[in-house]
Amino acid sequence: MGSETELKERAVEGWDQFEGHSPHRPWIDAVKIACVVCDAKVSRIPDVGNPWLDAGIVSFSTLGYRSDKEHWNDWYPADWISESFPGQFRNWFYSLIAMSAALENKEPAKAVFSYALMRDESGAEMHKSRGNAIWFEDAADKMGVDTMRWLYSRQNPSNNLNFGYGPGDDVRRRFLIPLWNVYSFFVTYANLDDWDPSTPDAAIERSELDRWLLSELNRLVGRVTDYLETWRPMEAMRAIEEFIDGLSNWYVRRSRRRFWRSESDADKQAAYATLYTALTTLSRLLAPVTPFLSEEMYRNLVARVEATAPDSVHLSDWPKADESVIDDDLSDSVNLARRLASLGRSARASSRLKVRQPLAELLVDLRTDRERGFLTLIEDQLKEELNVKAVRDARGQGGLLSVSVLPNLPVLGPKYGRDLQKIRQAIDSANPSELAGASNRGEQIVLGEFTLEPGEILVEQSGLEGFAVSVDGGYAAGVRTELTPELEAEGAVRELVHSVQNLRKSAGLEISDRINLFVEAPDELVMHLRAHETYVRGETLADKLDYGVATTGAHIEDIDVNGMKTRLGVVRSS
Repeated sequence: MGSETELKERAVEGWDQFEGHSPHRPWIDAVKIACVVCDAKVSRIPDVGNPWLDAGIVSFSTLGYRSDKEHWNDWYPADWISESFPGQFRNWFYSLIAMSAALENKEPAKAVFSYALMRDESGAEMHKSRGNAIWFEDAADKMGVDTMRWLYSRQNPSNNLNFGYGPGDDVRRRFLIPLWNVYSFFVTYANLDDWDPSTPDAAIERSELDRWLLSELNRLVGRVTDYLETWRPMEAMRAIEEFIDGLSNWYVRRSRRRFWRSESDADKQAAYATLYTALTTLSRLLAPVTPFLSEEMYRNLVARVEATAPDSVHLSDWPKADESVIDDDLSDSVNLARRLASLGRSARASSRLKVRQPLAELLVDLRTDRERGFLTLIEDQLKEELNVKAVRDARGQGGLLSVSVLPNLPVLGPKYGRDLQKIRQAIDSANPSELAGASNRGEQIVLGEFTLEPGEILVEQSGLEGFAVSVDGGYAAGVRTELTPELEAEGAVRELVHSVQNLRKSAGLEISDRINLFVEAPDELVMHLRAHETYVRGETLADKLDYGVATTGAHIEDIDVNGMKTRLGVVRSS
């Protein structure tokens, strides 16, 4: 039967029962036609095609393909279709393509987004009988819908999603809590200073740190826009997570002191304006995926203070990348500093040296001449981040790592037998760094007449003597572990400052409160403090530093500074 129209023309019974219904049972069974040979009434053949064939024709049968072709052309092909791919490629996707090719000789959709299955957080199938199924209402109440949306959106669609409260906690830890903490930090200080967001950008002199964040922000806007327009939500979400990590653990952390300064400080105003721009842009960038968090941020930061702004983030425009503020060299150099700082912290941790203990120097191994050119630009950042006095290219020391290569005897022995001695000699004669590099890249290693697989050699690396070294992705950073008396003295001062900061909190002082500080300590520690008094007063907001007994009413605690018994006292300055 070629069409519903042909069926109506040939029907001799039951059309009135069928008319107005879809061509399915039970209505279609009522229709009889006359046999073209014997004129007898004929019923429908009971066998049916695979129901996926019906699914493949749905875009024709529901959009008026036969009755209103102009309307159908407005909607076909679809811009985008989505379904889980197990079973769909051989069923629905196939039937859509087959029907469209047969009827119109073109594709049924311009883009297809497909994804794997959802399991429980251990990877098992969810079943009510098994007790591991999670109902939407329960997850929404306990996990939060923004968390759920982010969990889905950042998932690699080619892998099964292991869904549960544990993965939801990971999303909060990795993304939601860091972002909320930055937002809360900004709101706290902006309210404290009664900061006005209407200051024109032209009146703001931004620091290198500000310009780096704005460069990264506009890079992010461009990348996320491209990712979403090309149906790649996973890359978009992970790019946002990476940006928020830099925002929280680099920009805000390195800018904290800027928010403590006087209200007239231009640098402080630039910090406020830069962080405000980042948060308001993020609220719009995140709106499709985390609509409630975005709305909360936008309503407080924008709609509440800008009379002409839309009432909702979901009524505002999608952000556009400002190419004029993107500085690739600045972005790449600071991102290199972040990578090296991370390696340096790992090296410090392996040496068990306290983070507040200054060290003599940091040596770094870099991969390209362009990166080596950045070293002078990021030197001060690395000194501050890692509490070191100097930063140097490790090439001047012959590199940070010594490499030795040995034959993997249990593998090579049975394979080469008597030739093993020749292989050992060839390895000893070769450049160990080149052998190690080939092995790390998974390449075959040619040694004269022998070709070895990467796993047939053993690569051992050891750090430069006197340094703690960390290596990752072709980069290496090492800190000198030897301490001079001067470094130890400065380390003691920094430990005391840390104790004063804790004492401020226990005394119930506000973040911006200035204090009078009293220190009763051995002569050795007092001598160290006098040598670094400007630093101590600046870090603790101390108007007065007294090396004697605290006044009545001061909050007092006894501490130990590198084995030196010390009594601290703080009182709010008048």
